[in-house]
Amino acid sequence: MKTKEKPRGSVPMDTDGFDRHRSGPERMYVDLDDVISRTTDTYGAVIEREFGRQVRFEDLVSFDLKISFGLTDKEFHYFFDLVHQPDVLMGYEPVPGAVAMLDGWADAGHEIDIVTGRPYFAREASLAWLERHRVPFTDFTMVDKYNRAGNNSSSVITKEQLGQRHYDLAVEDSRETAMFLADTMGVFVMLYDRPWNRHPVNHRNIQRIYSWQEISAARNTRNMQLTTSNHLAVCHQVCKP
Repeated sequence: MKTKEKPRGSVPMDTDGFDRHRSGPERMYVDLDDVISRTTDTYGAVIEREFGRQVRFEDLVSFDLKISFGLTDKEFHYFFDLVHQPDVLMGYEPVPGAVAMLDGWADAGHEIDIVTGRPYFAREASLAWLERHRVPFTDFTMVDKYNRAGNNSSSVITKEQLGQRHYDLAVEDSRETAMFLADTMGVFVMLYDRPWNRHPVNHRNIQRIYSWQEISAARNTRNMQLTTSNHLAVCHQVCKP
């Protein structure tokens, strides 16, 4: 899929989160729900309307929404199907700062792979939402991140297949997926802070961030660390007796 055409210059080139001394495009993994799309913070209203329960966003401390909302199996399946209906998906708003930052990445020539764990039947509505909000991307990938039953469509890849890919950077909100990316794939991950991922994560390839605005500084800091490490390695090879 080709990157969508965007108006140029929507984000100053020195604010896109990349070190100007790095050469060549990079490949970015960007999750969709709760990273680009404001998704889960709309669920409280659905739960109250459908089940008469009030649950605050900050109380969603489990990534398993069945647990967080206290739903039975039957209730959860009804809820899950409901929130993935096209009219519901199209009603979500972008996370503040997400589209602007992705614009900057696209303008800088970087590849953006939007990766989602949504069910296969949400594909067309998801693509329509991205187009409506003019979100730039190079590829759109659906992954069976959570081993959901019935998610074996040919349009969905497995985590093992995902693990064969190369990414230079990932932005995720799932702690489990962030660990897979960082540990199994060796990707530097920016873990977007959410109530369900606040258990401490101690991994050198994972950094917690609280907004898209933080990504620019975090990325430049990471690049400077890598540049310094590379210079030291070269010096060690050249300068050793």
